Amino acid sequence: MRIVTGTISHETNVFSNIATDLEEFRKRGLVYGEELFDRFSGTKTAPGGIIEGCHMHGFELIPTVFAAAVPSGTITAEAFDILLNGLLNGVRNATAIDAVVLHLHGAGVSEVYPDIEGKVLEEIRQIVGGIPLVATFDFHANFTNRMVENADLLIGYDTYPHIDGYERAVEAVNLTARMLDGSFKPTKALRQPPMLPALQAQFTGRYPMAKLIEEAHRMEAMPGVETITVAAGFPWSDIPEAGMSFIVTTHDDQPLADSLAQSLSDMAWQMRRDFLVSPMPVHEALRHAKTATATPVVLADIGDNPGGGSPEDGTYVLEAILEEGLEGGVLAVIWDPEIVTQALDAGEGQAITIELGGHTDDLHGAPLTVTARVKSLADGTFTNEGPMGTGAQSDMGPTAVLDIEGNDIIVTSKRQQPTDLQLYKSLGIDPGTKRFIAVKSSVHFRAAHEPIAAEVIELDTPGLTSPRLTGFGFKNVRRPIFPLDAEMLGITELKTMDQD
Repeated sequence: MRIVTGTISHETNVFSNIATDLEEFRKRGLVYGEELFDRFSGTKTAPGGIIEGCHMHGFELIPTVFAAAVPSGTITAEAFDILLNGLLNGVRNATAIDAVVLHLHGAGVSEVYPDIEGKVLEEIRQIVGGIPLVATFDFHANFTNRMVENADLLIGYDTYPHIDGYERAVEAVNLTARMLDGSFKPTKALRQPPMLPALQAQFTGRYPMAKLIEEAHRMEAMPGVETITVAAGFPWSDIPEAGMSFIVTTHDDQPLADSLAQSLSDMAWQMRRDFLVSPMPVHEALRHAKTATATPVVLADIGDNPGGGSPEDGTYVLEAILEEGLEGGVLAVIWDPEIVTQALDAGEGQAITIELGGHTDDLHGAPLTVTARVKSLADGTFTNEGPMGTGAQSDMGPTAVLDIEGNDIIVTSKRQQPTDLQLYKSLGIDPGTKRFIAVKSSVHFRAAHEPIAAEVIELDTPGLTSPRLTGFGFKNVRRPIFPLDAEMLGITELKTMDQD
């Protein structure tokens, strides 16, 4: 059997002013054809899972294009056209194929298409006709009817932090094999309660999201049920379908798919107020960390999370750390290529006076004037050893570790969410010995950091990924929707109940 694969993956925060052009995809690693095998074979990633799944079944895998960018603003029309044409031409040129298995994201928005995944699937369906068309998706996918109508099978991650991309991709290939041998005829149902949960509430390691995943897994054990996707959605894509989705896929049983999808949707709706979260005020959290006897204390700057499209150059937390006089910690990371260049020019051991961060917008703190000592310099590359993307290569670009008033501040040339402890270790930092670890991340940091953390505190910080969703100027999200509209809370008036 001949299977075609490809990827166009982006989580679009339309409120970001970082335009997602082709260069943003090149920074993450835009590869074509056989390069896919060099990059992903043997890795615990979704592309790695597709490769391994095809190997297990003896399928010939034909790669087209792999394009992924760090979450940022709207994808330019030019960039999407180039990537889409590369993918479609790869499908056209792969003659006599038996199926298509893609890895997509589900929250991509371009200047022309608010639903890029729906566009991708629709265009491929027109080319390949009735052969199996399958795709894996991120946990934050905003599923649309266009996606569901054009794909035979849509499989999303079960975990946030995303540690099962490889397993879901292998599952996708396994089910594709059953479609090809005639033992599986997928029938699917999509349900979307009017809910727009913030990222912290989407963490699958605790209630309430854990309960929905547990129920989905219980249903998957029922006769006739093949796979269930629980997608928490991505609010800042700001499309009508943004938010929570459930897709139930059965073997040739539409009524069962409809019933179970509706049951999950009803369950989520009944739990909706449990999806409100309350992060801790920053100075309160820092004072706690200052006196904590068990260390390290992990402090999550959830408002400036590059994994959700923020610039990662915010100074709000660093300024508060300096004001509180904390020492012995590490901050990961601040994106500031100009400061890295200054550090490289000065050299290790030298003192430099700089204006750090705050260059992208006015939402995450102003540039901070500080004197720093260049502690170390590195090329910023490392191999992931933690549970997320094990074996994959990460590239922060040229990187400087600056000592600012007794704290290690990691400054990078590329935006990089701190999801793996090798980020620190590759720079000569042992995170487990630090008094505190400040991370610009919403949830993904937990996979690697929780095992070494004495405690984890989510900070109530401003920014493009703040969970205070009522503060964003949503234009396209369907309304009314929880928690943006008072009537959806089930109370007569909206009190101080920001989605924070």
